Amino acid sequence: MKNSLHTLLKLTNFELERLSKFLFTLMGLTLLINLAGYIYTPTQYMGRINEYLTQNSATADEAVKAFGHFSFYTVTNTLWIGGPIALGISGLLFYSVFIWYREWFGKNTFAYRLLMLPVSRMTLYFSKFIVIFIGIFSLIATQMVSLFIGYPIVSAIIESPYFRELSLIESIQMNPLFLFFFPLDFGYFVIVNGVGFVVLLVLFTVILMERSFGVKGIVLGIVYSLIALAAVLLPLFLPDLLNNRYLLYGSELMIIETILLTTVGVLSLFMSRHLINKKITV
Repeated sequence: MKNSLHTLLKLTNFELERLSKFLFTLMGLTLLINLAGYIYTPTQYMGRINEYLTQNSATADEAVKAFGHFSFYTVTNTLWIGGPIALGISGLLFYSVFIWYREWFGKNTFAYRLLMLPVSRMTLYFSKFIVIFIGIFSLIATQMVSLFIGYPIVSAIIESPYFRELSLIESIQMNPLFLFFFPLDFGYFVIVNGVGFVVLLVLFTVILMERSFGVKGIVLGIVYSLIALAAVLLPLFLPDLLNNRYLLYGSELMIIETILLTTVGVLSLFMSRHLINKKITV
């Protein structure tokens, strides 16, 4: 057990070093793009305000009626913040695929050397899995730090008559996008990450199917992912399909979804274990 854990840590560290440049690039882009938004968005607003005051000899109250108050939520609801989040999600999804196929690039494929290590192949599997989640939480932490940096910047640019005093937490709570990533509600945070956990398990299973069976594996993977998606989404649409919106209570739906997600996750894990141990040969 101790040796297996030591090997897992070594492989995870190895994978993390390979991810580091890509991850630091995503983190840097997140901070830079966010910072541009923290400066550009309120500056643009104040520019319109000042132009309106000058051209119309208006008062601050009249300007507020024309343009509305500015709050930190106004910034968080722009592409300057949403764009890097989308970029990070798509980047890590790409890397979740690339982390496997990279091993087979070139004539002397590194994958064979990894698979011939005197350790369980699932140790290699879990090292890749853990690294992706390290990347996810690193980007979430980067975005949280960015928000704490951005709030005083925006507050300093917007003059007090035009600034709506919303706290940072209130601004985050008002944005539905942040509810998926920030642990303001721990239960909801666990559920969202549980969904991400299962999605990654299914994606790894699809990749191993392709590695095991080639073109046929791609078809099998697509079919499997569609079945898994349909199984998880069916309870959500069942009341509409049966024209009975009172078919399931919210708590019952949550329990059913948890059971289905757990089932899909466990099934994907066992299928991946079978594929990587029995079907991928060196």
